[in-house]
Amino acid sequence: METLYQEYLVPTGTLVKPYNWLTFTQDCLKCPYHIKTGEEARIPYMEFYELFGFPYGPTMPLQRHLTFYELRTSHGIVIQKGQASNCTFYSLHPESMLFDVDGYLDSVMYTYEDISYITLYANYTPCNEYSNYCINKMYDFLSSYPNTRLDIYFSQLYHTTEDNPEAVWNCTGLHTLSSLWPRVTINPISGGMWVSLLHRFVNGVSEMTFYNPILPIRAFADKYNAIQIAAITGVNPFFIDTVPQAMHRYPIHRHRATHEYTLKPSAKPSYLMMNKQMSPMVPPPVKYVPFCPFISFPPGLQYPYQFTNMNPKRTVVRHLQPSDEIKNEHSSAKLSHNIRQIEEVTVTEYVVKENADDTKEQKKKRRKTKR
Repeated sequence: METLYQEYLVPTGTLVKPYNWLTFTQDCLKCPYHIKTGEEARIPYMEFYELFGFPYGPTMPLQRHLTFYELRTSHGIVIQKGQASNCTFYSLHPESMLFDVDGYLDSVMYTYEDISYITLYANYTPCNEYSNYCINKMYDFLSSYPNTRLDIYFSQLYHTTEDNPEAVWNCTGLHTLSSLWPRVTINPISGGMWVSLLHRFVNGVSEMTFYNPILPIRAFADKYNAIQIAAITGVNPFFIDTVPQAMHRYPIHRHRATHEYTLKPSAKPSYLMMNKQMSPMVPPPVKYVPFCPFISFPPGLQYPYQFTNMNPKRTVVRHLQPSDEIKNEHSSAKLSHNIRQIEEVTVTEYVVKENADDTKEQKKKRRKTKR
């Protein structure tokens, strides 16, 4: 097999030149090492937000593409993880460099024959535009390895709206690629998948981020992506992980250990204004896959791990009429030291004023009888 790439070993992974003719250039900051493996694939948290729009919603960085990938065996063991970035100077996309014939991924598949699962986590859906043809290369790659499954997770759609002249090519390519279902699935990144990406590919993430619920603007974007990709491909996404907490429009207070996390109400998502024909009503998701402890699971579905209840329910019994035992208990209770017991006095009233209707003779008779 003729190799088109060059790979260099570094302490925490490898650096790969997807094409041996790539050189350092000021027009592309990533050149020539557009593929990184191992721990070299990690990026800072701020860069992750700029590219993927997590946690504050879509950012649409049209000039920057980044794809994380994982290669697994049939038993789920990770053989390799890495990232692929686009080349702004030669207008090359990550999927085009990964799935090229006799490219780096083709060489890895040839070396490790037990690879059965390829998982991509991209900030954009793959395209089928001129000079890249990412989807065509992915389709040909899967034809060469018929026992390999491909799962694609994305955070934003790339050139699929009517105002883009390339939308027809991209939508047709996505529809063709999804025709290989169930070998190929195209899903929006959502819910617990965001936390998984932070664990595997991001540096400098605070512990608080792993426990905060998904913000409403991010949850609405994920549901919008699920609707759009289902309309384009005609196949419902295989993976949708919704977070009910993100649907609230009012502050949410959660207590976790000794910390308190608060979500403030967010403004209307900006992407809702991009397409005026889109209805803000979102249908229920197709499939729920629980991942993190803050997800409310549907009936009959349980999370595989058990979490301790920080606020257990209390059983409260209210007595409408106090029983005799409670009355005696309170009557015999000792008074507080600053309360004095008051002596009870019985007051009897007598009639002082006589009736004015009595006659004078009756009054005289009463006086005589008293004497």
